[in-house]
Amino acid sequence: MTQYSAMLFICQALKSPINMFMDWDSFSHGQIQSKLWLCQELERHLPQNARVAILGSWHNVLAFMLLTRDGDRYKEIVGIDLDKKVQKVADKITIAWRIGEDSKVTNIVADAGTFDLSGFDVVINCSPEHMASNDWYHNIGAGTLVCIQSSDITTTNDDVWKCVNPNKSTVDLVQKYPLSQFCFLGTKKIQYDIWGYTRFMFIGIKG
Repeated sequence: MTQYSAMLFICQALKSPINMFMDWDSFSHGQIQSKLWLCQELERHLPQNARVAILGSWHNVLAFMLLTRDGDRYKEIVGIDLDKKVQKVADKITIAWRIGEDSKVTNIVADAGTFDLSGFDVVINCSPEHMASNDWYHNIGAGTLVCIQSSDITTTNDDVWKCVNPNKSTVDLVQKYPLSQFCFLGTKKIQYDIWGYTRFMFIGIKG
């Protein structure tokens, strides 16, 4: 599937009445720039025919981006989110890879903290700050390629960020989620006129 045809699919999908369930925040500047950064760095370390689990997948825009950039590298991408309302939107956004011989994406309503992650080559979590428990990390098997992204936003008492498990720096991130081997560790500044924040990300092998 070409990049043009993939974009055509999503444009058609977003004309659907499903829009009434969509707040569009998953397509915000910060979200897309952060996920693009993730794609660029993760692709350097991916195994071929990777089976990927995306935890806290939301509308699974990340799966759309990964597959649009280089769909042949993935055998399967499973998006896992606890919120039942987001599954319909995720299914629409990823519809180009859920039908017939193009089928590679499944969007599941489940608790990332108890989901069986065995058999996945890669586990991605871009929202650990929104998960009160770190059980999901303990469920990742040794030898798995892990990509974790968070930010220095620490607000806990609003309806937008809801950072119940904040990470103030890359040090916090590394200490909470230790790896036996690091492939990438970096930061990305998301800056607006009078406000901004920093995204942290690491990629590596869990021991």
